[in-house]
Amino acid sequence: MPETKPALSASTVTKAGRTTFFATLARWGVAVILVGVLVNLAMAFRSLRSDTFDLVATLAPGWLLVAALLGLLPVLFHAVRIRLWSGFLGAPTNLRGALRASFGTELGAAVSPKAIGGAPVKIALLIESGQNAGTAASITLLNNLEDAVLFSLLMPIAAFLTRSWQIPQVQTAISGVAAKLSGSLPWLVGVVALVVVLVLLRRRTKRTATPGDHPRGRLATALSGIRADFLSAWALIGQRGKLRFALAVSLTSVQWACRWSVATAVMLGLGIAVDPVLFVLLQWVVFTMMVFVPTPGAALGAEASFAAVLGAFIPAGLVGLVGAAWRFLTFYLVLVIGLGALPLLAPRRTSATS
Repeated sequence: MPETKPALSASTVTKAGRTTFFATLARWGVAVILVGVLVNLAMAFRSLRSDTFDLVATLAPGWLLVAALLGLLPVLFHAVRIRLWSGFLGAPTNLRGALRASFGTELGAAVSPKAIGGAPVKIALLIESGQNAGTAASITLLNNLEDAVLFSLLMPIAAFLTRSWQIPQVQTAISGVAAKLSGSLPWLVGVVALVVVLVLLRRRTKRTATPGDHPRGRLATALSGIRADFLSAWALIGQRGKLRFALAVSLTSVQWACRWSVATAVMLGLGIAVDPVLFVLLQWVVFTMMVFVPTPGAALGAEASFAAVLGAFIPAGLVGLVGAAWRFLTFYLVLVIGLGALPLLAPRRTSATS
C-alpha cells in the first residue's frame, strides 16, 4: 500500500499562509525601497548646483539625527494609540504587538496606494496579537478617524489662526487639494450609494426569508460575529470613550507634528532659517495631496508634491536634496527598520510539550 501523508493541522496551514503573506510583503517592501532610494538620489544630484556643494558639506550631523528621530517617532506614537484602544476594548495588546502592527502598517502602505494604506495588514497583525476581527477593525477605523479629525478639522483651524492661509503659495496648494477633493466626490458618492443599496438588499432578504430556508454558511456566520463585535466596541466608545478619543487625537497631533517637522530639521541642519509652524502647515498640505497619488506608497507623487508645495520656500538648487532627505527619513528609513523589526517583534510561541 502507498504511504499516506499525515493531514496538515489548521494551525500549520494558518502559520504557513501567514509566513507566505509576510514574505511577499517583505519582497515588495525591498523593491519599493530600492527603487525609491535610487529615484531620490537621482533627484538630489540632479538638483544640486556647483555653488551648493559647499553648503551641503556644512550639514550638521546633530540636526540630521534629530530629523531621523522625528521620522521614526510616529511609529512609536502609532503603537501607543493602538494600545490605548486595545486596552479600552478589553483585549490589551502589549507594546511589542502594537509596534509590530505599527511597522506592518507602514510596510503595507508602502506597497498599496496611499488612499488604501496599510489597514489590511494592520488588521491582520492585530488579530495575530490576540484581538478578534471586530475589535481589530474598530481600532483601525478609530485610528483612521483620528487622522481624519486632524487633517480635515484641526489643521484648517490652525492655518486660519496663524494666518498662514494668506500666503499665496499656501492658497495655491490648498486650492489644488480642494480641486482633487471635488474631483473625487462623484466616486465617494458612488461608493456610499453602493453601500446603501447593499444594506437595503440585505434587509429585504432578511424580511422575505422563511423558517425553512437553509442556515447561513460559515462565512456569513463569521461576518455576523465580526459585525456584532464591531458594533459593541463602538457602543462602548460612545458610552465612556469620549475623553479617550480626545487623548488619542492629541497623540495623533504629536505623531504627525513629528513627521511634518523632518524637513524643518534638515533645513536647520543646512543652516537655513525656516519658520517651523509654516513648514508644518505646508507638510500637512503635502501629505494630504499624497492621498490622491495612485502609486504604491505615493511613489514619485510624494516627491513631486513636496517640490510643488515647498519649492518656493527652499533655496534654489536644494529642493531636490531636501526633498530626498525628507522622503528617506519619513518613509524609506521607517521601511528599512520595519523590515528588520517585523520578524523580531513576532509573538513568541511556546512549543507544545508531549
